[in-house]
Amino acid sequence: MLATVVVLSALGEARLEVYLSLFAVCYFAASALYQPKRRGPDLVGGALFTVFCIIVLRKILEIIG
Repeated sequence: MLATVVVLSALGEARLEVYLSLFAVCYFAASALYQPKRRGPDLVGGALFTVFCIIVLRKILEIIG
């Protein structure tokens, strides 16, 4: 995730939704690669997925409306 921040800031990206979307992608990719054992529900993954869905929904509504 640190590399994501460094690359996006080097490219001059200032939109928060881009950072959050790429954080979600990085988190789920790392979870799929390393497959950590969970003691309970994945709250971070759930929160990131919810935020990602809200961002996508807002962009879709922006395009439609």
